[in-house]
Amino acid sequence: MNRIWSVAGKVVGGLLLCGGGTVTIGLLLGIGLGHPPGWAMALLWLLLVFFGLAPASVGGLLLYAGSKASHHALRDRFFQLLQLNQGKVSLIDFATATRLEPAIARRHLDDWAKECSATFEVTDGGDVYYVFATQPSALPPDQRLSQFRLAVKEFVRSL
Repeated sequence: MNRIWSVAGKVVGGLLLCGGGTVTIGLLLGIGLGHPPGWAMALLWLLLVFFGLAPASVGGLLLYAGSKASHHALRDRFFQLLQLNQGKVSLIDFATATRLEPAIARRHLDDWAKECSATFEVTDGGDVYYVFATQPSALPPDQRLSQFRLAVKEFVRSL
């Protein structure tokens, strides 16, 4: 389900961001270069807010949400592979399951191996397996998100 939200968010978000950005640029050029009278200026600003800035903002939020959904889909697939393979995941298995290029899949696996203190196992054939705990509870939360939550809590307390 995260993969569907990821693709839909990216497509709709991209369309809204491009469309809203184009309208915003056009209206700002019209306001700046046209020197319209007062009533036309008010109309242009109203159009700018509702047909330029609002869709562009919603598009940006949808792109961000789509990227987060994509990350969650990768994490979900990673945990499924861990359960299927009793804590051992190879780069080829992960890249195939997630349809990622091997270099990108390696980057994700390396990051998760650092976070979870995984070990490595090399077979006689030269295949490298990432060995995680047999009972994975969960990956640690994203540090940036926890820092953001802490900043919001401090801000709310200061009010």
